[in-house]
Amino acid sequence: MLTVRQRTVLAPQLYQGLKVLRMGAAELQQLIQSELNENPVLELPEPVDTGLTAESQPYRELWNEYAGANRIHGSNRQGETTPHPNPVELTASPTTLAEHLGVQLELQDLAEAENRIGRAIIGSLDDNGYLRDSIASLSETTSEPPGEVEKVLAVIQGFDPPGIAARSLEECLLNQMDPGDAQGLPGRIVRHCLPQLGRGSIGSIVRMLSENRYRVEYAIALIRRLCPSPGSQFDTSPPAGAAIPDVFIRKSGDSWAILTNREITPSLSISRDCERLVEKLADADAREYIQAKSERARQLIKDVNQRRLTLTRVARAIANAQEEFFEKGRDSLKPMNLDDIARVLDVNPSTVSRAIQGKYMSTPFGIFEFKFFFSTGYAVASGPDLSATALKERLKKMIAAEDGRRPLSDQKLADALKRESISISRRTVTKYREELGLPASWQRKSSA
Repeated sequence: MLTVRQRTVLAPQLYQGLKVLRMGAAELQQLIQSELNENPVLELPEPVDTGLTAESQPYRELWNEYAGANRIHGSNRQGETTPHPNPVELTASPTTLAEHLGVQLELQDLAEAENRIGRAIIGSLDDNGYLRDSIASLSETTSEPPGEVEKVLAVIQGFDPPGIAARSLEECLLNQMDPGDAQGLPGRIVRHCLPQLGRGSIGSIVRMLSENRYRVEYAIALIRRLCPSPGSQFDTSPPAGAAIPDVFIRKSGDSWAILTNREITPSLSISRDCERLVEKLADADAREYIQAKSERARQLIKDVNQRRLTLTRVARAIANAQEEFFEKGRDSLKPMNLDDIARVLDVNPSTVSRAIQGKYMSTPFGIFEFKFFFSTGYAVASGPDLSATALKERLKKMIAAEDGRRPLSDQKLADALKRESISISRRTVTKYREELGLPASWQRKSSA
């Protein structure tokens, strides 16, 4: 018996667009590389200076840096012509530490002299991300006062990865800590007990600082989560699973600037030479081939541009919804779901889901996957709701500040949170504590 059924069939162009939107950075780079290699109509042009706006200026300067690093064809300042490699080197080349920091430097509203100092500092970092040149040496190199060098160094030390541009292991570790940890026991251990920490002499640290053993062990566990060589994750051959930011978010005046990573999504274009050629071709098959390639290139350009636009819109909506996080950090992350962003953007939640899948965002507090910002939450009667992530941070700080002789049980932690108008069960506290890798109260109790 014949039956009639309705089903939705996506047009090939729409399917391709959704596929590009779902792609992570590495997948998109591979797609662009493949198309640039196989499609003679598609090209990666050098941006022109005409009509540059303040917003587009960072893209131009970044392109110049990448072009110089990859020896893109053109004339340098001395008028020398350089070789012309495969244009895909621009999009597929590994991200070095200098490039990663250079992108962030361009997001800062710095004067030319400060930019020059910043580039000198970045150029002076060793493979582990440490600054080995002295302030006096950098001052002499840049012809700028030592105080200006110190000021720009403080800016760069706030870049991702945390701990970058430190002048010592102590400074590197302290710069990676939350302010509370840096002023608390973890910071004291780093300042006064690094040799003992290196030898694993916990007993010596306990005696030197007159602290109970469990608090010291907890503080050491926090320190061991830090990276002593923040630059080592950047290599000419980075690991396959390295997180590449799709967007960068930084403060610009009173608002947040959203800059997409043009190393991932470059401004592709159609070759004018090929367009002119197709008009002169007498061979119908050759003309049809070029026209087909042109259509394929236009579709890819449209899909890549749409992906960039969608990611920028989602990132801006997240920045507006999570403004306190971008100002203060994890403790201020609010509960948020896909529907919240979808309503703001007037799109289907499935579009937001595709857009954030496998995408990363560089923030003032490090690189986070987009989905990090979507979390369940808990109502707080006396203030804004807390996300589960922010609640975990609250628990971690409560345990770090407790009296080691009378550590708080999970029930007491739950009761303390309820007094702050945060309704949470003991079982949930236990679950979050274990996810944080923190021992139970009886294990944290001091023997003193």
